[in-house]
Amino acid sequence: MVKKTRTTVGVTGAGGYLGGAVASLLRERGHDVVEYRRRAGEDETGTPVRGLELGAPIGSDVFDGVRSLVLAAWDLSETNSAKSWERNVEGSKQIVSAARAAGVAQIVFVSSMSAYYGTHQKYGLMKLAVERAVLEANQVVVRPGLVYGGTPGGMTLTLSRLAHLPVIPVFRGANLFTAHVDDVVGALATLAVDRDVASGVVGLANATPVPFKEIMRAIADAIGSSARTIDIPWRPLLVLLQALEKVGVPLPVRSDSLLGLVRPAREVPGLDVAASLGLAFRPFPDGLEESFESK
Repeated sequence: MVKKTRTTVGVTGAGGYLGGAVASLLRERGHDVVEYRRRAGEDETGTPVRGLELGAPIGSDVFDGVRSLVLAAWDLSETNSAKSWERNVEGSKQIVSAARAAGVAQIVFVSSMSAYYGTHQKYGLMKLAVERAVLEANQVVVRPGLVYGGTPGGMTLTLSRLAHLPVIPVFRGANLFTAHVDDVVGALATLAVDRDVASGVVGLANATPVPFKEIMRAIADAIGSSARTIDIPWRPLLVLLQALEKVGVPLPVRSDSLLGLVRPAREVPGLDVAASLGLAFRPFPDGLEESFESK
């Protein structure tokens, strides 16, 4: 049972797709929210924002009054692997350590379904490294599936761009776990304030995987595209993308993202925990068309 006691929750990455939505929902549920963004100031509504940047020094008072912390910040702009690791992995670990030292009792780290043992994706490996630090601190890790709905963001935004192509490339054998953004945000808001949730990994996704071809067809239908899909071998494409990246050619999809699509996780972890908390995730593509109705 989720405790209804009002509490103060910090949200890193509050200017992002998930972070902003979680902050808004927590306020709607009556909690006090401290937003963290790269620069201190005010958000779009004039609400004060505390500065907290991955990899940057952390002020001694940045977590004052915060009881729970949702870690949703992640920098995807850095393409250099070593620099990305330093900023995202070491930076996230630094935040976890500083928050715990400041007395933050509960931390929920937003990882990814790409983070599973056996992954070769750089993004997934970085998320796993942070997960280890979070779990060692006896805190909670969540792994959202492919998040869709609302204003398209993240990988769904990338896929929607691909769906505008005259011919849509798809890959056989790629089956992804999906989650509507409202379900993910609701789950995060619940986990952030539930004082009884145990340390561990909880997957935030519907338990039934969806073939990548079906996902792309549904997105194409939602945007009104009648383009046909075509199966292509992913390994030659991966090599091509890697070669183009080495010479600095801007691309709509990174090679590492392609690797995450064609070698996804095989199961959703922590389904029993999610069920015990009353967390439910609608099947794809329920709610997808709403994202594109006004486009």
